[in-house]
Amino acid sequence: MKDYWLAKLISAVQNVDSRKRLQKSIYLLQFCKGFPLKFDYFLHYYGPYSFELASAIDQLNAADIIDEFQEQTGFGSIRYKSQITEKGNRVLANFQKSDVGKKANRKISPFIPLFEKLNQKNLWVLELAATIAYYHEGNWPRAQAQTVTFKKVRADDSNLKQAVKIAKAFKKSA
Repeated sequence: MKDYWLAKLISAVQNVDSRKRLQKSIYLLQFCKGFPLKFDYFLHYYGPYSFELASAIDQLNAADIIDEFQEQTGFGSIRYKSQITEKGNRVLANFQKSDVGKKANRKISPFIPLFEKLNQKNLWVLELAATIAYYHEGNWPRAQAQTVTFKKVRADDSNLKQAVKIAKAFKKSA
């Protein structure tokens, strides 16, 4: 079922501009009550990362449900964009006609608007928000201080302030 929910989220936004965005968005959504996708994460240089989610993306790409393609950035590095394929759209549509598919669609649908909003956030802010959420253990100032140290960002940085708001919004729904 994880494959369906992941493909459904990607199909809702047309494309996700990077693996990093997908990792951070799913991490934050996992704090929402009732969110059906659950992946194990650890803290990586770019914030929370899930090998399990990366594997699910690879499997969807190999099955031609999503198309993950490389794009050069202005800094000489590569990022991977993900979008649903025509086959993926057909598979999703057919699955959603079944009773199991209808139930699965009802479970993921409330989270699509949240995923769409996260897909539009500045990627650096999203990375900071996921890192703050990762460090949060009931203490926001401590989580923010740990993120400042780990990410080497100023405590008064405006991006950090936006990230704290995002992290709080998602952790509140946990």
